[in-house]
Amino acid sequence: MGKLYQIIIVLILIGNIAFAQTPDSISKPESYIKLNYDNDFFSATDRYYTQGIQFRVINRFIKYSPFSYALILLNKHAKNYYGINIEQDCFTPKSIRYDTINYLERPFAATAFVSHFLISLDADKKQSLETQLDLGVIGPCARCEDEQKAIHKALVNIRPLGWEAQIAADYIINYRAKYEKAIIYTKYAELMANVAVRAGTLYTDGAVGIQARVGLFTPYFKNLGLEKNGAKKFKLFLVVKANARAVGYNATMQGGVFNTNSMFRVPTGDISRFVYDGMAGIILAIHRTSFEYSRYYITPEFVRGVDHGWGRVAITVCF
Repeated sequence: MGKLYQIIIVLILIGNIAFAQTPDSISKPESYIKLNYDNDFFSATDRYYTQGIQFRVINRFIKYSPFSYALILLNKHAKNYYGINIEQDCFTPKSIRYDTINYLERPFAATAFVSHFLISLDADKKQSLETQLDLGVIGPCARCEDEQKAIHKALVNIRPLGWEAQIAADYIINYRAKYEKAIIYTKYAELMANVAVRAGTLYTDGAVGIQARVGLFTPYFKNLGLEKNGAKKFKLFLVVKANARAVGYNATMQGGVFNTNSMFRVPTGDISRFVYDGMAGIILAIHRTSFEYSRYYITPEFVRGVDHGWGRVAITVCF
């Protein structure tokens, strides 16, 4: 399974090179590199979604990857940002001090996947469509066990126990789509509504939500927040998001679709079918670089679960 994940990455990179062509001279959207790091250390906890790492590259050449055919354009007038995302997410029960299974909790789980995505912006109609195809693995080959144990050892913290019962190895094939539309769109304040769906072997759910921004920023549907030669060299603004989600399937708790041999899975009847989440953050941008710190919150995802929060630090560079 570990080799499978490596093969997926190699195939995607080869596809990007093999299908690269001269970009369209009419539309040349900015390129970006972004790194996100999530950890519930920022909320003084060590449970549930405990760590996540995402590395994104956005470049117009990615349009010519064969995987891009699975993505959806908003319309012919849209400004299109094609990208690749590499992500690892790690999950644990409420306590990592026991080497036996707590059947009243959620299981340990690890996911790692590579995504092709397209963010399609229409500045005139103030709307956007983001679609994404995820390919990867869930299980020991995602390496969360090794990482958490190494981090705890380096910090002279307790040794995590119980990873032996993590969700068994399986494949991730998932598709996501999110549509956004402006409600309020002024120079210093914006409010957008959105609807999103995910379907596949990792997550199957649907959500509606809102996002608000207040401060000094580039208009939301103009670009992805930064530009090489923009008039605004300094930006500082607050972001708030809130979502309501209807949950169909969550493999990090219920196990994989193809491999059902996990030692412990949350029973179907114990899954919370309606979950609410939100975030609040601050973003500072100087020239072509932005820095973000945000806090996230989510209501219980299963019976006997508790609510949870984590923090995110992120850096984005435009080139």
